[in-house]
Amino acid sequence: MVQTAAMTFLATSPILSVLDLVPLASGSSSTQAVLDTIDLAQHVEALGYRRYWLAEHHNMQSLVSSAPELLIAALSQRTTTLRLGSGGIMLPNHAPLKVAETFRLLEALAPDRIDLGLGRAPGTDLTTALALRRSRGAVQADDFEAQLAELLAFSDQTPPSSSAARPHFPADHPFRGIVAAPYDQPLPPLWMLSSSGHGAAVAAELGAGLAFATHINPDLPLAAQSIAHYRAAFQPSATFAQPQVIVAQSVILADTDEEAARLALPLVLMFLRLMRGEGAPFASVEEAEAYPYSAAERAQLGAMQRSGRVVAGGPDTVKARLDHVLQVTGAQELMVGSLMHRLADRKRAYELLANLYPQQASLPARPLIHQY
Repeated sequence: MVQTAAMTFLATSPILSVLDLVPLASGSSSTQAVLDTIDLAQHVEALGYRRYWLAEHHNMQSLVSSAPELLIAALSQRTTTLRLGSGGIMLPNHAPLKVAETFRLLEALAPDRIDLGLGRAPGTDLTTALALRRSRGAVQADDFEAQLAELLAFSDQTPPSSSAARPHFPADHPFRGIVAAPYDQPLPPLWMLSSSGHGAAVAAELGAGLAFATHINPDLPLAAQSIAHYRAAFQPSATFAQPQVIVAQSVILADTDEEAARLALPLVLMFLRLMRGEGAPFASVEEAEAYPYSAAERAQLGAMQRSGRVVAGGPDTVKARLDHVLQVTGAQELMVGSLMHRLADRKRAYELLANLYPQQASLPARPLIHQY
């Protein structure tokens, strides 16, 4: 069933979207990293991409994505057709009320262009998670579903002056009288992030979209199984009448296989440094080539390159792999993260990808709240 649906879908082309971790390139600055993200978002918008999501990561010297909601706000005033979202907000790091307020306000900034992608992982190490959550109990708690229920209760409220006000908190709940402002804005469409079956099951129950992270877990049979279960168990909601699936993949795409292999070296080095608990800006190709790898580290590099977490190559190589991912999962949408040192190389990668999977005409432009 999944194979047949996927093969029909591939006859047209998947929807293309972007996942941006906002790399802090060595020799550059966080200010330039943000400017590069704005430039890249405008570039892919012109190419017809559908979404541009920002990740949440903490305590990482190589990435500038600690507050995706701020980047979404900035991009909302510099783009007109892209759907902007979080890939994702790590809900255990935040008070549900604050998430509801933030994304209602973002919806006011860019009506009908915001997505709320939610994850349950910390997006960081355990010590930093403790700094974010303020107690060991909060770090150790497995209460994602309770937090999610609280977020949805805040989001379903109507204005307190309305005679139809029916907040979803029980009558005796201490939060019943709290309104997530601005109350006249809906919560944006909800997407659950998943690298296993858990997020898929939650998405099906809520009638939310599903974004499966094959760049985190490249186990395609597991992805296909989780997505199939999501589709089978999906409960239609006011936002999604039918199941909607995004598959996210890390891609290093260049004009040739050889060039892509070189451009992928900094990303693999970043993974290696993360495994060792080291922090450093995102390396250049030259820095990655000159790095003094030990024999054990070279073995780790080879294993990471073969793992499938990153698809690297020229157009033919990358399309063959991505076609396989889409065919196995049956996803309607492909979200690509392309972490490279130079903005020019990232822009070229998204151009090549758009050539591989031609997109339909962009959606009609929407007005900006304010143009800086």
